[in-house]
Amino acid sequence: MHVFVNRVDQEGRRVVFRCKAGHGYAVARWMGDALPPQGTDAFVELTVPAPVTEWVPASPTAAQDLAIGPAGVVVTGEVLGVGGPGDPVVELRVGTGVVLVEVVCGGAGLEPGRRISFVSPLIEAHPYEL
Repeated sequence: MHVFVNRVDQEGRRVVFRCKAGHGYAVARWMGDALPPQGTDAFVELTVPAPVTEWVPASPTAAQDLAIGPAGVVVTGEVLGVGGPGDPVVELRVGTGVVLVEVVCGGAGLEPGRRISFVSPLIEAHPYEL
């Protein structure tokens, strides 16, 4: 996912960023060796390290984006795929990228094309080079 790094917290290894196609800002723990310079673009894979235990349907016109909320990062995305029996992984389109999340609350109601939102107390950003 292509992101713009707005702020960098050296001590906490956290970055405030937004998806290049999005408007909301989110915060993530930077998992690379070196922190990115503030005010630059980066390519990252976003991961949600804890399983999603609750989600809600989002409006079909809701932006596929990230936003800082009172309890963590609000993730809104379009379901691209749902794992089969025994596979709790859901593929979500968020911004211009795909985020894989483990959903332990069951896949009922999770269908490709549907938009959902959930809150994650933590997101991790794993940088990569193109």
